[in-house]
Amino acid sequence: MTFETIRKSSAPEMVAEQIVAQISAGELQPGTQLPAQRDLARMLGVGRSSVREAINALVVMGYLEPQQGKGTFIKAVLPDANGGLEKLNAAFAAGSIFDLMEARELLECRSAALAAERADPGQIRMLKRVTANVEATDETYAAFLDADIRFHTAVADAAGNVVLCELTKLVLEKVVAHHKQLKTALLPTSYREVSIQTAERVVEAIEAGDGEAAARWMARHLGAIRDELKHIIG
Repeated sequence: MTFETIRKSSAPEMVAEQIVAQISAGELQPGTQLPAQRDLARMLGVGRSSVREAINALVVMGYLEPQQGKGTFIKAVLPDANGGLEKLNAAFAAGSIFDLMEARELLECRSAALAAERADPGQIRMLKRVTANVEATDETYAAFLDADIRFHTAVADAAGNVVLCELTKLVLEKVVAHHKQLKTALLPTSYREVSIQTAERVVEAIEAGDGEAAARWMARHLGAIRDELKHIIG
């Protein structure tokens, strides 16, 4: 396969367009692995950060799929080629949340595990209450997001680590800012159901004192964000 060296200022967008072009031309086949980020950066003449941004956006758009410990692969079933630049711009706005999600997983899975060890009865009651509030929200995303943030804050509080709690709150503030930028309005039913179910499992694991399960369910809870982002730009 042959990529063109990029000489424009909008490097991430151009990287994304070239990858899509290679997929459309059949140079990159569905189900096959994308070249490593460092190799793409070298072939395209851009920094790895530009390649990373492009990959994040194309994951959101449904062209690429990251596989833990293996790399990034072309989706077996590709999205319809419509939406053009507007859709790509929305994907870049959504894709920037992925870096935050990595930070959230590091912080919040550990918080959930610690909460399973340290949460007192009052904190358990608080976790159950905020989780019930998440379930009671309507399908307006603003209300759901507010309740969900309260859930994550309660888990961080129950971890009993002041620094971890403050870092989590800082990251959550950035998450809220990104959602406001995306102007999210409606909540996908499937995402809402998965989010509520996994949040309930987190609380159950914390109450049971099972830190491993609490961290695992928190990871699943956070992982649901990818489906939500695809819906937003769909």
